[in-house]
Amino acid sequence: MRSLLQSYSRSEAGRSLDAALVVDRAGGRSILRRQHIGYPLHITRGFYLDTSRPDLLTLYLQSAAGGLYAGDRIKLDVTVGADAAFHTTTQAATVVHDGRSSGAIQRQHIGIEAGAFCAMTSDPYVLFPGADLALETEAIVAEDAVLCLADGFAVHDPKAKARPFARYENRLTVLRPDGRLLLKDLGAIEGDELHNGALGAMTAAANLVLIAPSVRLPKLEQMEQAAVPFCRLAGCSLAPNGAGLVLRMLAPDGGALARALDAAFHVAAEAVLGVALARRRK
Repeated sequence: MRSLLQSYSRSEAGRSLDAALVVDRAGGRSILRRQHIGYPLHITRGFYLDTSRPDLLTLYLQSAAGGLYAGDRIKLDVTVGADAAFHTTTQAATVVHDGRSSGAIQRQHIGIEAGAFCAMTSDPYVLFPGADLALETEAIVAEDAVLCLADGFAVHDPKAKARPFARYENRLTVLRPDGRLLLKDLGAIEGDELHNGALGAMTAAANLVLIAPSVRLPKLEQMEQAAVPFCRLAGCSLAPNGAGLVLRMLAPDGGALARALDAAFHVAAEAVLGVALARRRK
């Protein structure tokens, strides 16, 4: 009898998923009204972690597949209803495996209605040799709503041979409900560029984008000071069209970058919500 190859030994076509989360305010707190989540994603039950904001729903979005693989096409649609408060984060960093010429694409569509708060903060994506990842996010944010979006990457070669990843690309578009463009942020880097010193001695980078009314924004120096103890470089500037602010960070490794992202998120959240949030255990 001939033995069959294990599934992880042959070329896989990748996974395709259209996932959705709908959060509404009901009974004095925010609830997960509807969910459609499939493999390779998994969500925990919702948590209410903040005594000062008991209405704020926190959800951990997990990977049940060991990371992102070549050919993966993941789409997540998130809707946060009027006056609801929602935070989704990852349980840990997500590994991105060799893209094998097809890469992985992760798309997000975010809709935030009047008076709502939505934070989507991911731990850094860990780019293995050959990793090719494209992140594409479109957000529609009401005039008095808040969006906090944080993500980034760190480089890791398990064999310690300094083998480069292939490419990392991040595209963000923020609109008002009437279609008016607030912000378009595009960035990409190839592994060879980083290997040749594009980020100096740093191997991890991230952005935190805060879309909020100007009267609720933290001071730019507060955001920078929150990140600097963990990052080598951090710079915060106002976003165009009075949209909010953007914080960019460079760190020596993924662990330092994750701590910087967490610290900056808490400064941003306290400014827009008016209360300090509890730490999210991971």
